[in-house]
Amino acid sequence: MTPKAVAPNAVPSLDIFLNTVKVGTMIRTPGDYNAFSLDEAYRLTEGNPILSLSLRGASGGLRKDPKPFYRSLPPFFANLLPEDKLREAMEKHHAGAVRPGNDFDLLAALGGDLPGAVRVLPGEGMVLSEASLTDAVPKARFSLAGVQMKLSVMKNAGKGGGLTLPFKDGDGQYIAKFPSTAFPGVSENEFANLALAAAIGMEVPERELVEKSQFDGIPEEFATMSDDKILLVKRFDRGESGQRIHIEDMAQVFGIYPQRKYEAAACHDIAFALSTGVSIPAALEFVRRLALTVITGNGDMHLKNWSLIYRGDGSAPELSPVYDMLSTVPYIPADSMALSLGGEKSFKGLSAPRWKAFANRAKLPEAAVLSAVAETAALVNEHWWSLPERSVVPDKVLERIDAHVKTLTPVLGSCGA
Repeated sequence: MTPKAVAPNAVPSLDIFLNTVKVGTMIRTPGDYNAFSLDEAYRLTEGNPILSLSLRGASGGLRKDPKPFYRSLPPFFANLLPEDKLREAMEKHHAGAVRPGNDFDLLAALGGDLPGAVRVLPGEGMVLSEASLTDAVPKARFSLAGVQMKLSVMKNAGKGGGLTLPFKDGDGQYIAKFPSTAFPGVSENEFANLALAAAIGMEVPERELVEKSQFDGIPEEFATMSDDKILLVKRFDRGESGQRIHIEDMAQVFGIYPQRKYEAAACHDIAFALSTGVSIPAALEFVRRLALTVITGNGDMHLKNWSLIYRGDGSAPELSPVYDMLSTVPYIPADSMALSLGGEKSFKGLSAPRWKAFANRAKLPEAAVLSAVAETAALVNEHWWSLPERSVVPDKVLERIDAHVKTLTPVLGSCGA
């Protein structure tokens, strides 16, 4: 029997997969409710491979299916969708097939190329109509969660080279992060900060700066973006052979909607989740990354900018590679931490007593936390000033980053005293 082709807004149910393993079903019910249920065969595996730690009960087993959500998807799935301007651009691109503000429609449209290993396919013997997804070929891959204008892209092979949108779901091996007219030099800023993270021993994806002229087929929704450099980052949720590697961010782990990513948890909550769900070393690596965030003045490390990755058979979470590391203080001089740390958000207020409070709330060894903070400050001071990638950062942006680093390295360095 030939599958029935329908538009996303006409799909009544969605089958949820982790790679090839069916984990559950999402049903659109009358009255605009969305109900998710785990597949019984998946329940028999006790939840392996892991879809989300949020599905695990206190005893380690799988929770009961959640009650239907009115006009919303369950938080795990809502966090797979783009936000704000990126979402607006996607809805415009799929106008007529995806109703504005309708999460179910959007999940159906983007389900073939979501972050990580989650795949969402129409149920009941249906397929999506290609005509309903876009008027142009190839369709734009707007499915990377977040607010910055970004696309999943691939490098062209052969003599011509360059970058293009993938023709098939999952083919994109890179994230192209487009610059903003509101924040000059943001691509160069992030490029240098990622280089610093790598220089001090953190796991960082491959990255490079590219010109807009190197792209073929940029959607018209991106035409108003700045002509500055584009940051190209290799996707760590895709393997060398294109296999999908599952990831989930901390908003998904805590079952929190993306609208509450700045307020629904604190830094010690993430650290505790890492120490209990992953390992103590993972929690201390998180501390090192927090210290880097403070020293460089990154006020946007909210719940969605910290993630777990499930390599191998998908049964053991690890702290994912670093991403979205940039300094926000050049653009927002009075910026502060996105999440509270030891009851404080002001960068300058994060001296040793706050880190001690953080350690106690996270149930981490105080001495190990203070040592990790001080060592990170020393490493930044050792590597930042001679980092080659500093040369690409615009002077005014670099001056403000430098001033912040000079102020904060002694504050955090004193944690080792």
